[in-house]
Amino acid sequence: MNSPGPFSLLRASCILALTMLAAACAQAAARPFDAQVSVVEAAPGGRAITLHADGVMGSGGTICTAVERAEAVESATSVTVRVVLRYICPDTSDVKIETGADQAVPITLKEPLGRRKVLDQEGQEIQVCPSTSGSFIETMRQCREAPR
Repeated sequence: MNSPGPFSLLRASCILALTMLAAACAQAAARPFDAQVSVVEAAPGGRAITLHADGVMGSGGTICTAVERAEAVESATSVTVRVVLRYICPDTSDVKIETGADQAVPITLKEPLGRRKVLDQEGQEIQVCPSTSGSFIETMRQCREAPR
């Protein structure tokens, strides 16, 4: 009975290591992560808000993230929001992290937003823009021009 040579063992070890590395990378890419909410759009009446989170876009223009969950914790003076995204593109080499993709996430509050501040998970205030009858781009243009 012949025993395997040192090169056969080395090759088998390399194949095993690469297989384990590929599996670990796939698991990391599928792991949900907290997204940064850049702006909140508030509809008239104040109970319906849309969180605009920064997703990830692939090089072909495909959005490579999906909303895992969104939550809003309401108090008398503020609403703390959180959006959790996960990667959905099968090929993570296609992901361009530096290119943002807007993920619009609607949420219905229990009480109208009114004068309450909207905060992220770290307690930082997020800009709130009233919805317009136009597009999101028009809403953001009017929001930036409005006096604060």
